Amino acid sequence: MALILGLGLALYLPGLGVEILRSPLEVKYALVAREMVHGSSSLLVPHLFGVLYPDKPPLYFWVTAAFGWLGGGEIDELTARLPAALAAIAGLLVVYRLGADLFGPRAGLLSACILATANLFFWYARQGHPDQFLTTFVTVACLGFWRSFATTGRRRGVWVAIAYAAMGLAVLSKGLLGLLLPLMAVTTYGLLTAPLRTLPRRLHLASGFAIFLAVVLAWYAPAVAQNGRGYVYETLVQQHVMRYASRWVHVEPWYYYLGFIVSGFFPWVLFLPAAVGLGWRVRHQASEPAGRAGDPPAGDPPAGDGPAGSARHPVLFPLAWFVTGFVFLSLSASKRGIYLLPLYPAAALLVGWLWDRTLAGRASARLVGIPLVGLSAIAALLAVGLAIVPYPVLERYTSRGHVDTLVPQDPRQLAGVVALLLAGAVAVGWTWRRRRPALAFALVTAIQAAVLLTVAVVRAPQYEMRFPIRSFGARVSAIVPADLPVLSLLKGESLLAAFYLPRPVMLFSDTAALLASRKTVPEPRYALVDGDEPIFDEPGVHRLAEAPFGKGRVVLVRVDPAPG
Repeated sequence: MALILGLGLALYLPGLGVEILRSPLEVKYALVAREMVHGSSSLLVPHLFGVLYPDKPPLYFWVTAAFGWLGGGEIDELTARLPAALAAIAGLLVVYRLGADLFGPRAGLLSACILATANLFFWYARQGHPDQFLTTFVTVACLGFWRSFATTGRRRGVWVAIAYAAMGLAVLSKGLLGLLLPLMAVTTYGLLTAPLRTLPRRLHLASGFAIFLAVVLAWYAPAVAQNGRGYVYETLVQQHVMRYASRWVHVEPWYYYLGFIVSGFFPWVLFLPAAVGLGWRVRHQASEPAGRAGDPPAGDPPAGDGPAGSARHPVLFPLAWFVTGFVFLSLSASKRGIYLLPLYPAAALLVGWLWDRTLAGRASARLVGIPLVGLSAIAALLAVGLAIVPYPVLERYTSRGHVDTLVPQDPRQLAGVVALLLAGAVAVGWTWRRRRPALAFALVTAIQAAVLLTVAVVRAPQYEMRFPIRSFGARVSAIVPADLPVLSLLKGESLLAAFYLPRPVMLFSDTAALLASRKTVPEPRYALVDGDEPIFDEPGVHRLAEAPFGKGRVVLVRVDPAPG
């Protein structure tokens, strides 16, 4: 446990508050929490610019606001991200515990290391999003269900309560996925290991849902009472049913997640197909000894009326979790890579189990050896590519999602990354050829952690060079009188301006609305607009300052009162 805690702290806390908030979502969530801290909106339901914000439930905003209050009443980059980082660390500890219960302590340790260094899990542990809350509570729910299967008497009731309460907190973090994902996982596992007619009793559905509803309705009932039945439509129908079933937003083809899991769960995704295939092949086997001599058997609950009492391999549990969730999310019309994050603990448990079997000599070495060779080749090719391809070419083909900001522009930093990748490729290949799989696993984990931390350090200044909101904000503050708000026609960058300018920001939908507003104000007004807005030729509009922002430019203009 101490090793996992230390790994999480070392990966997720260094430099957490250095990089500017990312637009639009991270800065949007910080602004919602700021309104709660400043008392400019209700604590019961989230608001943004004083307007009801039904997109997300309030739990993450409450915790972020609490950190801001403890930090002196302000939300900054650190307080906006710290809740996600701490939730990710808690998630690692829960995965360790669940892996130890399923397969033994060594498998739990391997699974936690895998999850900690998976690409997407790392990045969202360092960004202020509610997804780490959702992921951790889903994992706690799965641990609670597994232990309820494995125990009897009063302890079973405690773990049932923990499972359903965790699903309630997951729903308060990011909506109904917090209920659906763990429930689909345990239902599928139950169907594979016991008769259908016994499922409601084994899952304790009646008492469990009473606990779940008590947690959720403690917030949702007063929220609906305050905001009316329209809030039910916005939060349940619009944000869940419509988002899932209709081609409304983030529309992607059915196979989208097949590609995204490769980048998001890299490098461990190379071992995932073998883990899934082996898990399905051994599903009828009984539990196996734990991964270390002297440990009690893992994943072998006492016989009883729970699903785990059957002679099925415990690998079915994370397998059901991962496969059902992946299929369910792939069927949705709306897709984003981050939606897969609650499945990453299941994937980590599967890969950790595969490595544990390999270390114990119970699985073919090829199941790990072939992906290791492929990983070494990928690392070497990436190093060569970074070394010989000019940065402008890399920027041209990796600018989507600002991936190019992850590549060091400084030649010394770039040389360090190239050397690390080449050395890692050689070292991993050498240790495997010397038949030292434990050392090979440790090297992959350490090198991946070092690369991720290096990229995190590199990205902060490079991303701010792309979006220099702090330096430009200082110029705006020096020009605009302190008692005046700043108007904004910016699109995504409006939220950055609202967060980083130490004054009110008023948003306008289009140029006509902004120009019309000057008829009601007798003094000049100041506005931030995109460089391609059709406003600069209007009479009474004067350019004062500008700066590059992403692929465009942001311009500060003075808008004089309408003549006459």
